[in-house]
Amino acid sequence: MSDYQDGPNYAYQDDQTLLGQAMMKARMAEQAANQAKQEALAAEAIERAKQAEIDRAVELSVQNNQQLWAQRNGFSPNRMVSSKDVGIVAPREVIESTPVRFNGWEISGQQARDMVEFGQWSKADYDKALSEALAQRGYPGSFQKAR
Repeated sequence: MSDYQDGPNYAYQDDQTLLGQAMMKARMAEQAANQAKQEALAAEAIERAKQAEIDRAVELSVQNNQQLWAQRNGFSPNRMVSSKDVGIVAPREVIESTPVRFNGWEISGQQARDMVEFGQWSKADYDKALSEALAQRGYPGSFQKAR
């Protein structure tokens, strides 16, 4: 019988018996499987390296993108102020037509603005009275300056 030793010379390579041929085919299949495994591992390593490079490039790009940084941190130069930020904003027509109280007397909005213009009433007192009048009309905490 032949001596089947696993080693670099593979003594069974010259064996023509069925067992020798089967061992040779098994060894070749094992080598093919090992080669395929090595190729798959190499391909996977290359893919991981490419993905790591992409991740680094994206992170660098994000770090240098001030607009994206601002959005992620809650800052935005393009952010519009909405009604939920300031409450309900009264339309200009409502502000101009809203009567206000001056020393207990109710006067028209135009008369009140004229009094402020001529120095008979301070702007701060007018703004406070207008804010209170708008709150009674359903615009709490809302004040848009009438000009």
